[in-house]
Amino acid sequence: MTRIGINNKDKVAWWVSREATPVRWGDFSSFNELVHHLHVVHVDDAAGFLYINSTNNDSMHEDIAQAIGGENVALVKGETVYRILSKVKRRVPTNVGLLDSVSRNRRFSMHVGQDVLHAWRGEGGTKMKTNIFAHGFADSRAVSFGASRKGRVWSHEQAQDIHDWVRWATQVGPTVTDASISLESVMSGFLLPEPARERPPYVPLSIEWPYQLVATFSERRKVSYKNQSFSLLDTELSLSNHTVDQPLRFRLRTPAWELEFEFDFHEDDPPTIRPVTEDGQILTPAGTGSLAAFLTANGLLITFEGEAVLVEQGFMLRPDRERRLFPIEAIETIDWSGVDIKRESQGADRDPATIQHRAIQALSAEDEWELVIDDDGAGELADIVLLKRTEDTLEVLMVHCKYSSGDKPGARIDDLYDVCGQSMKMNRAKSIPELLTKRLFRREQHRQSFGKSGLIAGDIATLAAIVREARYRTLNVAVAIVQPGMSKSLVSEDMRALLGGAERFLVETHGMRLRVIASP
Repeated sequence: MTRIGINNKDKVAWWVSREATPVRWGDFSSFNELVHHLHVVHVDDAAGFLYINSTNNDSMHEDIAQAIGGENVALVKGETVYRILSKVKRRVPTNVGLLDSVSRNRRFSMHVGQDVLHAWRGEGGTKMKTNIFAHGFADSRAVSFGASRKGRVWSHEQAQDIHDWVRWATQVGPTVTDASISLESVMSGFLLPEPARERPPYVPLSIEWPYQLVATFSERRKVSYKNQSFSLLDTELSLSNHTVDQPLRFRLRTPAWELEFEFDFHEDDPPTIRPVTEDGQILTPAGTGSLAAFLTANGLLITFEGEAVLVEQGFMLRPDRERRLFPIEAIETIDWSGVDIKRESQGADRDPATIQHRAIQALSAEDEWELVIDDDGAGELADIVLLKRTEDTLEVLMVHCKYSSGDKPGARIDDLYDVCGQSMKMNRAKSIPELLTKRLFRREQHRQSFGKSGLIAGDIATLAAIVREARYRTLNVAVAIVQPGMSKSLVSEDMRALLGGAERFLVETHGMRLRVIASP
C-alpha cells in the first residue's frame, strides 16, 4: 500500500493498494496479476456520514469503515438507498437488476433497453429489484445515478478532482436517510420506456437530432443531394404537420435543398425512417451511405403534446401525472398596433411592421442588454437572443416568435404547436454556456462573411469576449414564446395545458423559466 494522503481540514484520505490476483486469461497457479486500486474516504462529522470510494467493486469495504469509524458504523443499505433517485427529474431506468425471491437458486437477472419495462412490471410480483440505474435531469443538467440494495451509489459523471467528488458524495447520505422521501413516490415517479409499435396518438411539437449525435457533429460529416453537400451543423429538422392522425413526417433542410422523410412503425422492431420521395446521402470519412439509413440507425428526438417524447432508441416516454395549466395571469401582453400579426420575420431590412421587430423593441427596452441578436434562420437557437453579464452570471433570453394564422387574436391552439416545439428544441445547447455562445459566435461570423449581421445591439467583439468568459460563468436562461395570434382574454384550457407542458419540460430538464407574450 502506498503512503496515505490525509487532508485533516476537509476530513479526506486517499491511498493506492496493491494485491496479487489470479490472471483472468487462463488457469495458471504459477501466474498472478498485480492489481492496483485507488481508495478515497471522506468523513462528514457534522452530518454523521462516512463515504468510501474505491476502484475495487468486489467489496463493500466494511473493514475500512470500521478502521475509521469504529465497530458501531452501520452500512446504509436496502431499498432506502433508492431514495437517491428522487434527485433525478424525468428519470428513466436504463438498467434494472432482479433477484428471484422464490426460486431456490435465487437467480439474478439484469435487464436493459426494452427489457426494462418487462422487468419493472412483468416480473415484479416474485422478484425484487437489486439495483437500478437511471438517467434524467437535476440541477439544470443531464445526470445519471445508480443505486444498489447492497449500499452502493454511483454515477457516470466524472469528478474533476477529490474536492469535486466530496461535493458529489455529501449529497448522498442526507438523501438516502431522509424519511420524508417516500419510496413509493420514488418508484412510481419513473418514466418507463414503452416500445413505439405504432404512430403515437399525440400531436408532434418538435423534432431534433439526439444529444449524443450533436456532440459528434463536425465539418467532416455531411449530407448530400444532387451533388450539393452541407455539414450536419448547417441542417435543420422540421415537422411536416402538427396533427394526431396523419403520417409522422419531417423535413431535413439545408441552404440549397430539402428532403422529406416518414417514420414507419413495426410491431416487433424499432421504428424505421424512409424517404417520402427521394433519398439523400450521408458522407463521412468512412464512406458514403443512405441518408434514410443513417437517420434510422441514429434515431431522432420528437416531443409531443402531453409531455410525451419519442427517444432515438424508438421508445416512448410519457409522465403519468395531471397536466399543468399555464396561469392566465402569467401571460404577458404588449402593444401590437401597427404590426401585421401574420408576418413573423423582420428580414434584412428590419421591417417595423413584423412580429419579430416589435418583440425586439419591447424586450430590448426591459433591461440593459449587452447584445441583442437576430438569429432567425436555419439552425437558429432562437429568433432573438439577448445577453448580458452580471457579476458571475451570464443572463440569456431566448425568444421564439410565431405568426398568427388569423387576422385577429383568438384561441387557436394550432398557433401554438410550432412555437411550443421550438421552445423545447436544442435545450442542451441552450443550457451549456460554451455551446450556446460558440454557436451564436459561429453563426454571426458566417453572416458577416456574406456582408450581413444579426447584431441589433452590441458588436462581435463583445460576443467574442462573452465566448471567452462563458465557461467561468453561471448560465441563467429564460425562454419566451411570442404569439400575437393568441388572446390572453380568450385563451382556452387546452392552450394553457400545452403551454404548461412546455414550461414544465423546460424547468425540469434545464431549469429554464418560460415567458409567454400574447395579445390582450
